[in-house]
Amino acid sequence: MIKILREIGSKRKIDILVTTHNPALLDALGPEIVPFMVVAHRDKETGESKLTLLEDIENLPLLLASGTLGRLATKGAIENSLADNK
Repeated sequence: MIKILREIGSKRKIDILVTTHNPALLDALGPEIVPFMVVAHRDKETGESKLTLLEDIENLPLLLASGTLGRLATKGAIENSLADNK
């Protein structure tokens, strides 16, 4: 699916928005997608929904060194880091 979406985007010169919770799909996207990835999460204090660029997470290099995006999402490591950055 990722290969097809990339081909369509490239051929038509468009960006394609994809949302997922699927760890296998996150892993298939690969690390080159990190600058374009946004994480939706809830602020624990206010309950507000927030959107954060993945690369704005302070300890992102450490997180990525410990596993793939899919594994990090499954373990809740990304959301925990967002809560810790408050």
